[in-house]
Amino acid sequence: MSNRSTTVKSNRRNGDLTVQQHETDSPIIPVAQLEHLNSFKPDAVDWVIQQTQIEAEDRRAENKRINTFVFIERIVGQVFALLIGLAGIGGGAYVAVNGQAWAGAMIASLAIGGLAAVFLTGRAKK
Repeated sequence: MSNRSTTVKSNRRNGDLTVQQHETDSPIIPVAQLEHLNSFKPDAVDWVIQQTQIEAEDRRAENKRINTFVFIERIVGQVFALLIGLAGIGGGAYVAVNGQAWAGAMIASLAIGGLAAVFLTGRAKK
């Protein structure tokens, strides 16, 4: 859990100005801030907790949606890779059966080799 706090204070003849910012990756608000809010506006604490809960539920739903789309993208990619491989092997077999054995072997080999190269370079970039 990472926390960052920034405080800026300005003193003038007419009064003081203080600006505070607190950033965290946790959906739970720090207790000190809730106590400070309770000291001058007690009914706002319940509202803040409710809004935090709504935001956390939305964040979880979005995370689930993103994971689902990534899974679908990977499955579709695997299916298309299978279809490309089968088409390359089928095309090579067709050419080989029709009298051009070397050409058929080259077509099938290049189709499978090309898929292997794409998968290996794609994995190496991650």
